[in-house]
Amino acid sequence: MIGSDGVATPENYQKDLEYLKRKVDAGADLIITQLFYDTDIFLKFVNDCRQIGINCPIVPGIMPINNYKGFLRMTGFCKTKIPAEVTAALEPTKDNEEAVRAYGIHLGTEVCKKILVYGIKTLHLYTLNMEKSALAILMNLGLIDESKITRSLPWRRPTNVFCAKEDVRPIFWANRPKSYISRTLSWEQYPHGQWEDSCNPSYGALTDYQFMRACACDKKLHDEWATPLNSIEDILEKFKKHCLGKLKSSPWSELDGLQPETKIINEQLGKINLKGFLTINSQPAVNGERSDSPSVGWGGPGGYVYQKAYLEFFCSTDKLQVLVDKCKSFPLITYMAVNKGGTLVSNVGTNDVNVVTWGVFPAKQIIQPTVVDPASFNVWKDEAFEIWSRGWASLYPEDDPSRKMLEEVQSGYFLVSLVDNDYIHGDIFAVFADL
Repeated sequence: MIGSDGVATPENYQKDLEYLKRKVDAGADLIITQLFYDTDIFLKFVNDCRQIGINCPIVPGIMPINNYKGFLRMTGFCKTKIPAEVTAALEPTKDNEEAVRAYGIHLGTEVCKKILVYGIKTLHLYTLNMEKSALAILMNLGLIDESKITRSLPWRRPTNVFCAKEDVRPIFWANRPKSYISRTLSWEQYPHGQWEDSCNPSYGALTDYQFMRACACDKKLHDEWATPLNSIEDILEKFKKHCLGKLKSSPWSELDGLQPETKIINEQLGKINLKGFLTINSQPAVNGERSDSPSVGWGGPGGYVYQKAYLEFFCSTDKLQVLVDKCKSFPLITYMAVNKGGTLVSNVGTNDVNVVTWGVFPAKQIIQPTVVDPASFNVWKDEAFEIWSRGWASLYPEDDPSRKMLEEVQSGYFLVSLVDNDYIHGDIFAVFADL
């Protein structure tokens, strides 16, 4: 029995050890602890176990600190004792998610070092679907090489056991994977091999996903995006800075910073944003890049990956009309555009599914994990437009002129999905020349 201070009384501690010994004697061959941050307590526990004849492996449970509120919630739930030095280190920067995560990586690294020096060779890191900190700790320890980390797909597989076979997904949620997972939790069948109507059931309602949950990342979003907007040019500048990596957050992204492949085309993205095409999703064309490429690779070594150039952006009605006219000179460009009210402008059929990412691997069929399709685009557009108000405008006071400007953009602009189907000789940015 653990007290409110996270420490068991000597009597209860001894009883728990004896009970644990009976479990091991009954056949248990491995012990994994709950999370802890005081290494001395863990090492004392290991020594006490050895003293009474518990000789099976004891694996330490370590949870990297990714954000302050989550840290308090989990330690409170597990009744974990928090060392005074940890509290003192976190308190001054508890509202700065990057600083908290950096400290969490440092602390996790030091805890693991001390455990490994003691002679324990196995670690258990609780990632809670936030694996970046765990990977950083392992790299700090020299246990893994960053260049050897590969994605099995262009997007990370969720832990939901029901969608374990999912290997096809629309590109629209590329930067909002948590939203996509939340909106498809009720699916009884997930797409495998190809994207068809049978694999495209109803998505969850828009209200099922909470866009602006209270979390530490809101402060970063507020600091970077809630500055005064005096003209549409100020909005264009925000999007340009994000594409160039000068802003680490975006209302349209749940990710921390830019995808590695975005750096291949970020200069071109910055230019078209200043022209009034506000990009929220993109990928460069790839023609047979090695699957272990650090920028565009996925699926592990030994294969080759391909992808069509893709752009997704908001633009005014006037700019859309000019763009549509320009696309007539680019027969291999396909587009879909829709406004908040549902008015659709497109040169593709309503049932057309366009594979925009695929890979070829030894002894496997061709894998096509990312698609563009009209049905999913029509679902995504509601979320994409809602972010203008609930994700960005809501950062301002009710009567702020900046808020009104964003709401005007929301109601007057189109969301556009653009694909260059010539992934060998095409140039998707040529469409924007002279616009």
